[in-house]
Amino acid sequence: MSKTVQNMRLSGGHPVLDFVNTVDSRGDRWGPDLLDSFDDLVIFARRVGLTADRGDSALGLTASQGDAFEALRAGKELRECLYRLFLVEHRGGRPSQDDIAYLEEAATSGRARQTFHHDGETWTWMQKLKEPLDLVHLLALSGADLLATKPERRPIRECKGANCGWLFLDHSKGGRRKWCSDESCGTHSRVKRFRAK
Repeated sequence: MSKTVQNMRLSGGHPVLDFVNTVDSRGDRWGPDLLDSFDDLVIFARRVGLTADRGDSALGLTASQGDAFEALRAGKELRECLYRLFLVEHRGGRPSQDDIAYLEEAATSGRARQTFHHDGETWTWMQKLKEPLDLVHLLALSGADLLATKPERRPIRECKGANCGWLFLDHSKGGRRKWCSDESCGTHSRVKRFRAK
C-alpha cells in the first residue's frame, strides 16, 4: 500500500510538524512527496484537525484549477520554509532572512483573514477558509505560533533514522528521543545495528 496523507504516520506531535513531514524521506533519497494535489492539502488539514468544523468541506470542490495549483505550490514552498526554520532551531544557527520574510508574509496574510468568534461560552480566533490560499495561510499561522512558543514547549528534534529526517516535538521524559517513531525508524535502527554485529 503506497503512503498518502490519509495513511501517513502522524508522529510530529503538532499539526505543522506533521505537515512538514509530508515528504516521506529527507535524506539521500528525498521523497516521495505526499502532497500531489490541492485536495491532498485539504485532506491533510482536515485529518490533523486544522480545519475541523470550519466550513472547509467545499474548499477543494470550489477552487478553480489555477487557484488550486497556486495554493499547492505555495503550500509546498511554505512546507520547505518551515522545515528549514525548524531544522535551524534543532541544529542551532541563524535562520535565513528569506525564510523569515516568507513566513512573516504568509502568517500576516492569515492573521488578516481571522475573525474573533464567541460561541456563547468561549472566545476563539476563527480562520476564514474561502480561497485555496487561506489554507496555506492557516498552516503558516500554525507554524509561526509554534516557532513563537519555543520557550514554553518541548524541543523540536530531527529523526536520526536512516534517510528519514522527519521532525517531531520531543515529549519523552528525559528529552532524548531519537526517532520520529520507535515502531518504524527505531526498530529499523536496532535491527540494522544487530545485523552489523
